[in-house]
Amino acid sequence: FNFDDMETRGKPFVMLFAHESQKSILDYLSGLSGHGVASVLNDGREVIGREASGGFLPLFMTIGKLNSSNGYCAVIRDITQWKRTEEELRNAKRAAETANAHKTDFLARVSHEIRTPLNAIIGFADMMANEHFGPVGHPRYGEYAHDIVRSGRHVLDIVNDLLDISKIEAGEMELDFSSVGLNEAVQAAVSIVQPQANGQRVIIRTALSQAVPNVVADGRSIKQIVLNILANAIRFTPSGGQIIVSTAYEANGSVVLRIRDTGIGMSRSELEQAMKPFRQVSTGTPRNRGDGTGLGLPLTKAMVDANRAQFAISSTPNEGTLVEVTFPSPRVLAD
Repeated sequence: FNFDDMETRGKPFVMLFAHESQKSILDYLSGLSGHGVASVLNDGREVIGREASGGFLPLFMTIGKLNSSNGYCAVIRDITQWKRTEEELRNAKRAAETANAHKTDFLARVSHEIRTPLNAIIGFADMMANEHFGPVGHPRYGEYAHDIVRSGRHVLDIVNDLLDISKIEAGEMELDFSSVGLNEAVQAAVSIVQPQANGQRVIIRTALSQAVPNVVADGRSIKQIVLNILANAIRFTPSGGQIIVSTAYEANGSVVLRIRDTGIGMSRSELEQAMKPFRQVSTGTPRNRGDGTGLGLPLTKAMVDANRAQFAISSTPNEGTLVEVTFPSPRVLAD
């Protein structure tokens, strides 16, 4: 505090502290003297000290009552550095949140700007590939047009993923909660990916419980969740492998969707990596061409969370992966 002895002699103890801390200290002492809660749960106080030069400094003070007398003992610690570090961390957190918000806004804006001309490219290429206005001439041109359509749709899928993840991060994803038949959503998704699975000689089996009631969810995103999980399973399951899709109505009133594959699987560290946005797990499978965004699992989990369901994934290298989406009983429309 840097006060001279003569400046403090005979003065109240609280003169060493800023005016706004004095009442807190007096209340602290009052609690100790009354043998109340403060005397038992004595966890100290943050106070502001007053320097002789007129400055102020942050302090942490603990006061204890002396049994041998009617006095008190105060232990005071300068926490200037601790408060400075706390403020630096707070500023860093604010800066990170601002940067993340700018990133999300940038992704949304760029994705919107790309999607409009991309749809035009896909549309015109599709017209050429199907020769709507007559033959295009050499057959190779038709093949190139089909390649443009396929590549354009792949890029459009990536753009849509970026838009979805940016909306979720910004809390702007629009969900229409209604009664959704989970079995119907699964069957619709399976029919969409079945040609892809057939082409890669991956078998999809379903075991859908007829006892499963409807759930409260957003129908569009539930279908997208199933599609994302199935597409991932097909991509990382070797030819001849299987994907088993099942639903169950559990004894605790929850409804569970399970998708299990016999694919290459992942180690714990690879699984942690796969759950981070824009990260990819490097594997030896021929179909891991590095052409994804690394948004598959993170986006799927975010969609599950947005539907107030629970996402769980477990995986074992060379054995496969199990993904579970659980709708808790409050989200289940039981009879």
